[in-house]
Amino acid sequence: MFFWQIVLQYGAAIIVLIFYVTASLHFSHTPDDTYVYLQYGRNIARGEGISFNAGSPSYGVSGPLWAILIAGGVKLSLDPYIVAKTLDIVLASLALMAVLAFAYVVIRDRLYAIIATLIFSFDAWFLRWTGSGTETSLAVLLAMLSLWYAYKKEYVTSSLVAGLLTLVRPEGVFLFLAVQIDAVLNSRSRMSAIRVVVGSVVLYAMVVGTWLGFAYLHFGTLLPNQLQNAPFGGSSWSTMLRNIFATAEIIGSTQLLLVLFLVVGMVVTVREFGWSVVREECFPLLWAFAVPLWYVIFNIEVGSRQLLLVLPIFVVYGLWGLKRLEIAALVSPRRGFIILLIIAGVSLAQNQVVYRVWVLPHMNNLELGVTECLKPLAYWLRTNTPAGTTVLAPQAGVIGYVSERNAFDVSGSIDPDVRRAFGNESYDTGMREKKYEAAIQPGYVIDCSPTPERLVAATMEPVMTRMFPGLGITKPGLMYYTLYRVKR
Repeated sequence: MFFWQIVLQYGAAIIVLIFYVTASLHFSHTPDDTYVYLQYGRNIARGEGISFNAGSPSYGVSGPLWAILIAGGVKLSLDPYIVAKTLDIVLASLALMAVLAFAYVVIRDRLYAIIATLIFSFDAWFLRWTGSGTETSLAVLLAMLSLWYAYKKEYVTSSLVAGLLTLVRPEGVFLFLAVQIDAVLNSRSRMSAIRVVVGSVVLYAMVVGTWLGFAYLHFGTLLPNQLQNAPFGGSSWSTMLRNIFATAEIIGSTQLLLVLFLVVGMVVTVREFGWSVVREECFPLLWAFAVPLWYVIFNIEVGSRQLLLVLPIFVVYGLWGLKRLEIAALVSPRRGFIILLIIAGVSLAQNQVVYRVWVLPHMNNLELGVTECLKPLAYWLRTNTPAGTTVLAPQAGVIGYVSERNAFDVSGSIDPDVRRAFGNESYDTGMREKKYEAAIQPGYVIDCSPTPERLVAATMEPVMTRMFPGLGITKPGLMYYTLYRVKR
């Protein structure tokens, strides 16, 4: 009994401490997208506007608020790398507290809420992105806060937070819509619902609309470049199916057991208490299913970073499902407690296997590739080329940030015209046929391929080749980055 009193009283602090220790195993992991944010933050602080290449406005980040926060640190004479990494891990710990608060208002049981927070703190994908310097921790924190306010029927405040989330991740618009649906269905009267929705829409529009107006005036578009780019090879049913399987694999690999209990709890609740309980308590699931569905329908590549926003929902509502079994008297409180501990043990074991067998080795390979492959190419460019040199690379973050040259990526995140120049051709075909020249005329080109120096020609002189030990968990094979000097 004394042990569980300690858990209830100090459980949150213990969870955060264990989380910090685990996250420290990969704190050096810094993906290319982080360097994109660092470059934007540095240019904003220098007065170059929202641009990746100084003086050229570019909507190349989906989270402008994160870039602005980094710029604030740079304005204080802090290193952007340290600002991003430190902010990330601090916000991750606050996100865990937000998960705890949200779990408590949903399940109404402090022990269940602590166990939900513990399970999510060990989620392999949450650990992967914590401390990476990307916007994910801030996004999870804002999503949990918005849901917490909405669950307490403070819909206007929830909409304000959803607006801030939209400036970090565009998917925040779906959370805003879910909040409005809940307000309409569960308000005391029609007039009350109208007042709440109008107030929420006005506040959300003030936050998001201000940015969209700025974006349209400066970039000529309302959408980030990433959302304007089609996948290489074009969209197809096979791409959609691949995204469906990827979504199921990402969620199932860490939280399959919780998803199963969520389904069981929903079935039992409907049978024993009717749809009214589901309508009142489960609106966050609208958001949880809308996000992956959006990626699938629009053929946007699905990854753990995208789905991390909704993973806490599956964790919390998985334990909610178990609690509903107890409320329906299908399991006794004692048996429910034993099942709760079993779920926690199985989930923690599953996530530790995923983290240590797949995620951690991948992150180590990625950091090794950045250090021994991409940075040497970038340093060579900074030392041996004049300012203003244009470079085309598979990813622009590390190359542009370290080299301080004008870098563009083939996927069109910096300039969507580069991606459009490839049409429906694959990356390999487009690089061999120099499709990118319809958009830019680079002085140097960096190619990524299993075959080194595959583009050698009279006009493509190889300067340096470096080996990259695997680009992803599903792409563990060796890749080669070759820097070419373009001769005209």
